[in-house]
Amino acid sequence: MSKETIIQTQNLTKFYGKSRGIENLNLEIYNEEIFGLLGPNGAGKTTTCRLLLDLIYKTSGRAQIFNLDIHHHSTKIRQRTAYLPGELGLYQNKTARRNLKYLLGLYENHISLRRIEELAEIFNLELDRKVKELSKGNKQKIGIILALAPEVELLILDEPTSGLDPLITAEFYNILHDQQKETGSTVLLSSHLLGEVERVAHRVGIIRDGSIVEVATIQQLKNMAMKEIKVEFKTKEALQQFSKKIPTGIVDSVILNETKTSFMISREELSKILNLLSQSEVRDIDVTSPALEDIFLKYYEKSSIQMKSMENTKKKLEVEV
Repeated sequence: MSKETIIQTQNLTKFYGKSRGIENLNLEIYNEEIFGLLGPNGAGKTTTCRLLLDLIYKTSGRAQIFNLDIHHHSTKIRQRTAYLPGELGLYQNKTARRNLKYLLGLYENHISLRRIEELAEIFNLELDRKVKELSKGNKQKIGIILALAPEVELLILDEPTSGLDPLITAEFYNILHDQQKETGSTVLLSSHLLGEVERVAHRVGIIRDGSIVEVATIQQLKNMAMKEIKVEFKTKEALQQFSKKIPTGIVDSVILNETKTSFMISREELSKILNLLSQSEVRDIDVTSPALEDIFLKYYEKSSIQMKSMENTKKKLEVEV
């Protein structure tokens, strides 16, 4: 059985004058999944979220939510969607309670005040204080309640944990995970912190310079990881002999120090290295996997290097022509 697609974009593009927002962004997000959109500031995450809700207009390309065109059916889509923007606009002279009652009242379906109070208690938010008196973190809690209180089919959350302390962040992800599992909703979660998103996401998309450069499950990301190997040899000569036997091009980030070495190697080549080490005079060996956050940063760095190489090649060809 094929998966039902909730969000689909085809070459979705947005330029702000000459500045790129996103360009040729292709994405599919399936029913009942939590999808993490990952990238640093300026990568295009917020532009993507705003385009999907028709808060800004596309330059070109197509996008659908619930098989509905995002522009022609934006009102219908919003009634079935909860949105937490990166920059939350609230009535500063009104209390948190008044803001929540008014904004949640815009939904056609009734939202229980009891649910609002339950979430406020969980996140330790004082509902009867004016917004202008609240810290950034407490204002963000209002946004989180706005996203979690409605019973909707889709949540679009743009950097939802910005300004929150670690305990509240952990509580938010616990509630999001449990609520999504219970209701079967779909979640698009943008962030620059893979370490947070990996707690709940089924798949992640890495966005760079406005385009998706990788889509993978958390496990697939882990499988992309290179192993780090640290070895201490009994003698300098043993290290030298081992170095000569290593096939060209299979190790990276090599560090040598007297009788010790460390290097990175892909999972596919790991058995070759372990076989060579078994034939060497080794005193100690340690094999570890980098954290997922390091994989993400390494991948981003790799993509950046490849892009610069392509740009340099293009310039060189233009000069030659």
